[in-house]
Amino acid sequence: MNEIAIIILNWQGWQNTVACLDSLQQLSYTPTIIVCDNASEDDSFEQILTWAQQHYSPTKIGVFSHNRFTTDALNHSFVLIQTGANLGFAGGNNIGIRYALITKHYKYLWLLNNDTIVNSNSLAKLYEYSIANPQIALLGSTVMNYYQRDTIQCAGGCRYFPLFTIFKPMLAGQLVKKVQQHPIKIDYVYGASMFFQVEAIRKIGLLNEEYFLFYEELDYCQRLIRQNYKIGWCRDSLVYHKGSASIGNVTEGNLDKIKQANYYENLSTLKYTANFHRYLLPLVLITRFIGKSLALIKRRDFYLFEPLFKAYKDFIFR
Repeated sequence: MNEIAIIILNWQGWQNTVACLDSLQQLSYTPTIIVCDNASEDDSFEQILTWAQQHYSPTKIGVFSHNRFTTDALNHSFVLIQTGANLGFAGGNNIGIRYALITKHYKYLWLLNNDTIVNSNSLAKLYEYSIANPQIALLGSTVMNYYQRDTIQCAGGCRYFPLFTIFKPMLAGQLVKKVQQHPIKIDYVYGASMFFQVEAIRKIGLLNEEYFLFYEELDYCQRLIRQNYKIGWCRDSLVYHKGSASIGNVTEGNLDKIKQANYYENLSTLKYTANFHRYLLPLVLITRFIGKSLALIKRRDFYLFEPLFKAYKDFIFR
């Protein structure tokens, strides 16, 4: 399985990234690992490099800036790339994807959120399933709740309802031991774990950097499907996801992060609708604004009106 590279994006979350990297060391086979740091303002880059130096010999570590790649990836087991700016989810991951593509060596890329922990056979199961189902260009794992290890957060991906701009994680809340492998309908693969065929990436292109945060995976899956590729779910690949590590949560008091996440969620929703469901855009502009406003009033989250207004303003007057 030396034809696989794992790509992890870090932004001011080296503790989660290091925990993820620790779990990857337990894989039955450890492929090339590519970590992209989105210009973190803490000591993430140094901490991740220190971790690498503790686990790999110096000759097996490659350290690059985003515009100074070399093509000798075969000599590197661990690659750390400084992207130079906070490029968002799509932009940061694309740096790692570009690096992997220029080597012309890898057949599969596994994009993992940095706030995940994997089982020792998670990658092997994805690889085996992909080999057995070559028509599937993008696979999702069974993403489990990190804090309730027997409970599914999302089975492979989600359904998306464009008129109401809502998504439904498949089999969410169910116990994994009671779930059997069977075909399920998903509209997109959940971004916490995305296992790509490189051949499809070369034909479809990179993640859409028009979205800074949210909707990148839905956009990509729609592009795949429109080119007659298939997406799917590998039940036996288990990945444990913390969630909200980058976008914040109320209990931790990360109100600025939450406001930023809400801004990009609203903006990306409108951009995605314009890109793929333009005929629905006038209705979505109205129904989403009303629905969001009522929800914020009900929850008394009045501070989130500011990012809602800003998202609409930036979308309409872009």
